[in-house]
Amino acid sequence: FKINIMSKTINILKKKCLKSNKDILSKKLAIQSFGNASQRIDDNLFIIKPSGVNLKKINSKELVTIEISSGKKINGKLKPSSDTETHRIIYKKFPFIKGIAHAHPTFLTSWAQTGKEIPNLGTTHSDYWRSNIPITKELSKKEISKNYELNTGKSILKCLALKKINPKFCPGILSRYHGAFAWGKSSDEAVKNLEAMEFIAELAFYTTIIGYKKKVSKKLVDKHFFRKHGKNKYYGQ
Repeated sequence: FKINIMSKTINILKKKCLKSNKDILSKKLAIQSFGNASQRIDDNLFIIKPSGVNLKKINSKELVTIEISSGKKINGKLKPSSDTETHRIIYKKFPFIKGIAHAHPTFLTSWAQTGKEIPNLGTTHSDYWRSNIPITKELSKKEISKNYELNTGKSILKCLALKKINPKFCPGILSRYHGAFAWGKSSDEAVKNLEAMEFIAELAFYTTIIGYKKKVSKKLVDKHFFRKHGKNKYYGQ
């Protein structure tokens, strides 16, 4: 009986995860088969999009199940996304993260390619991030040549640790020269955070081009961040 319930739950999560992957395309956060979304099933399992598939033709049952502790494929005939190890290492480190989305949208990837953080220039940014959107350090030649995807994930963990950032209050990060990763309480929320992140990157791009004399005040930043994420949060749209 418990196995049947678990199987039903996994099937529901696979359908939601497939929709999240399709949303990456419909929200114009990726082209072709670029990008991926994954969904945690339990403490030690997550599901992810297969590599290079046509999302219009794939069935949710074809999504691949991965063991978080070992990285082994538990279920699925197709090859998992090439970014699977990056997702896995983030899930392993942060049990509260239930969904992850990755893509190379125009503005986020442009910032990632400059090697710059995305500066907090206003209240829209502050609704999601209290400070700048961080960016990882450049990978070494050794890190690129061996276990590249795993090291990409490790670079994200190192960046968060170095800057003493709690990922509960930082829903996404830039991967230097690569793109962006976002996370949340589900694959759906992860995609929404990625979408918000891309919009913020676009705003920062145009604000920087237009020019500004003074950055937004810390008081206004904190007001917007904590009214949405603080102990006494009250904001919602």
